[in-house]
Amino acid sequence: MSGVNKIEFPIVSVIINCYNGEVFLKEAIESVFQQTYTNWEIIFWDNCSNDNSAEIAKSYGEKIKYFYSTDNTSLGEARNMAIQKSSGDFIAFIDCDDIWINSRKLEIQVDLLMKNESYGLCYGSMEEVDEEKNHFRDVITIHESGYIFPELLMQFDVSIITTMIRKKTLEQSGLNFDNNIKASEEYCLFMQLACISEIGVIKDILAAYRVSMNSLTSKSLEILGFERRYTLNKIIDTRPFLLEKHSKNFREAFARANYYDARWNMQNRNRINAINNLSKNILIDKRYFLLFITSLFPYFIWDSIHLAKRKRV
Repeated sequence: MSGVNKIEFPIVSVIINCYNGEVFLKEAIESVFQQTYTNWEIIFWDNCSNDNSAEIAKSYGEKIKYFYSTDNTSLGEARNMAIQKSSGDFIAFIDCDDIWINSRKLEIQVDLLMKNESYGLCYGSMEEVDEEKNHFRDVITIHESGYIFPELLMQFDVSIITTMIRKKTLEQSGLNFDNNIKASEEYCLFMQLACISEIGVIKDILAAYRVSMNSLTSKSLEILGFERRYTLNKIIDTRPFLLEKHSKNFREAFARANYYDARWNMQNRNRINAINNLSKNILIDKRYFLLFITSLFPYFIWDSIHLAKRKRV
């Protein structure tokens, strides 16, 4: 970071939540150690693992602060407890099967947050890979830096492994990961942060996210619709003026929740419920009308479209 004396570098607390992550854990940790920005600590939260994750984490010495949870908790709750142990000015996240492929990730983000006090959060683009790190696709950020809450209602494109949060923003707002959320805890927190602060958006690819076949048909899809509505209603309850100001954007966000319900029902071959879900959306956008029509055809057509044109949730 040019122009900044090393002694002034803020500390970055890197949160690694791990539950039996020994297979890819070394690669994840190494990608932190390879960062050009070096004033960081790893808060390693072992969420009741029974494999060799503890031995791997402890082998890296004092840069990793290891904590063991005697109870296996939700991911959001585990991250909250890890943040409480952090001493950093900024918080970053990497899961034990993902990789920071840009060695300047921390440097870029610290520089951006230091230059823009109004940013409570920044994030970047990512690459999706399979378990052997073969390229699947690039997911490039589509928004521009600033107050982008309305844009995120329309299309949420924040990947937690590319984020950095200003810890002061969390402390002053009283926000954290909601323990009631099990599948989309980052959506709930980041959308609430987007209500109250500007966000920095980085076009560079910062990280690689491993996509497994299980993630394509994740059981979490069952509750994504409910959790999306939970988050949106939570925002409306605390800031009702936003609904009036961004009514069209909220309509799209709620429509996405109905779509998630339809995906779950189609996956479980409950066509009637899926049709009911999608019928709520047909006047919102032509995409939803086409999805409604698709739901009337044989299941393999719906399946093939969603496998080939898989959209981020």
